[in-house]
Amino acid sequence: MFISDFAIKRPIVTITVIVALVAFGVASLMRLQTDEFPDIQQPMISVSISYPGASPDVVEREVVDPIEDSFSTITGVDWQRTTSTSTDGLAQFLVVFDYDKDIQQASQDIRDAISTKREDLPTEMKEPVLSRIDPSEMPVVQLSLTSNTISPATLTRLADPGIVRDLRAVPGVGEVSVVGGIKREMTVQVRPADLQANGVSVADVVQAIGQQNLAAPVGRLNGALEEQSIRLKGRLDDAQDFAGLVVAQRNGQVIRLGQVASVFDGTEEARSSAMFNGREAVGIDILKSKGYSTTAVSKAIREHVDRLQRTLPAGAKLEIVQDAGVRVQHAVSNVEEALIEGALLTVLVVFVFLNSWRSTVITGLALPVSVLASFIAVW
Repeated sequence: MFISDFAIKRPIVTITVIVALVAFGVASLMRLQTDEFPDIQQPMISVSISYPGASPDVVEREVVDPIEDSFSTITGVDWQRTTSTSTDGLAQFLVVFDYDKDIQQASQDIRDAISTKREDLPTEMKEPVLSRIDPSEMPVVQLSLTSNTISPATLTRLADPGIVRDLRAVPGVGEVSVVGGIKREMTVQVRPADLQANGVSVADVVQAIGQQNLAAPVGRLNGALEEQSIRLKGRLDDAQDFAGLVVAQRNGQVIRLGQVASVFDGTEEARSSAMFNGREAVGIDILKSKGYSTTAVSKAIREHVDRLQRTLPAGAKLEIVQDAGVRVQHAVSNVEEALIEGALLTVLVVFVFLNSWRSTVITGLALPVSVLASFIAVW
């Protein structure tokens, strides 16, 4: 009763308060950031253990089963969501904890549990690799770089470091990674017959390349008022430079790499592949930084992609494969439509059942004021 009496007796103050709530509510709404996931995550830790040469059944018997037994001593594990997989030479665990479990303590508990079983595990097993998983750190935008005329190796060099470096400069972008690319590699194919004829072994070739293809500091020059560093610039750039490397000396003759091997600018063995619309492509995953809005980062990336497309060579096409910002924007639009429809239906129900214009106007004004004022607390 006090609030209603005060509002009736002090109409100017009441109107001022309502206008202030609406103004601050609108300002807060305009500054609200939108994201796909809330800033709350269930602690999840991925454990990867390499066991070279072991078959999946051996990995499960000698690695997975003992470690799963050790995990049973850890408190706060969500066993319904915790999983383990065994593949050729690799054991992987996804350990999910309760929400109240500290992620740092969970990591330490897993390390302690594995160490208690270390003596029972195979000696050939590599040390476990632990990594924390955050669902909010999924790529917000995924791009594909394709071409009908440019080779995958050239596309990879266009993507990294060119496109990757430009995208990292976008505000809100935390990490940019390349998927399915083919990296450049200087290939050296030895010719056994020429090795034998020149009395050179494969070890001599490997040692010569390792010793002569380097760049390292070798000292400094001290002046009266300055100091200058001296560096050995021995890093080789092309196949011709590699072919001129001295591999060995036999009977006073210098044996160069080009005499015993074929050297050419090639690519490394492909271990992953990216396809888009049935064509081989180079994928680019973009993650946003903490504290930035998904829709804002996505919009900035789309504008940057349009500018990058104009700088690419003819035949290369940079396309957006997946955009979380569009999905989030659609979800926000659905919420806005539901709010408007709910408000209109409420006003209609009040008018139909009460048959009073005064009550309808009061409800029609109170609803938007209440909703807008709630954004002040949210912001």
